[in-house]
Amino acid sequence: MIDPSECFAAPISAAQEMTLVLPRGDYEHRCLIVMSEGKPVVVCLDELHQLGRFFAFECDGQNSWNGLHIPGVRIELDEASLSEPQGHFIPRGTMERSEDKLSLRVQFERRFHSSASSITILDVSVVRSFGSTRGVN
Repeated sequence: MIDPSECFAAPISAAQEMTLVLPRGDYEHRCLIVMSEGKPVVVCLDELHQLGRFFAFECDGQNSWNGLHIPGVRIELDEASLSEPQGHFIPRGTMERSEDKLSLRVQFERRFHSSASSITILDVSVVRSFGSTRGVN
């Protein structure tokens, strides 16, 4: 259950900080909005047509995608799903911790091309400055 005071309906361009967006109908998608390098980025958590899960794009000014926003969500790591990286292939959806950054492997759509890349979804040094690292370290 979601408390009505913790959510609102809006286009994805209205998202701030880490926001989970839930679909309200068949033509909306479940996604996570993160700030990566100072810009809001949409990460699709469900199948987006035939592009697959963990397809990402910048959402500046994006008003055609809508949904129920739940701002300020936290990421928790499931210790049962931890794995040692093997080889050079890193599957989409893999989270990587390097120094003070938590990154997510996505297929990133840019203006003229699409590429596999990692986007920073959480800067732990910023979290530490607020005195809370629970669930991240």
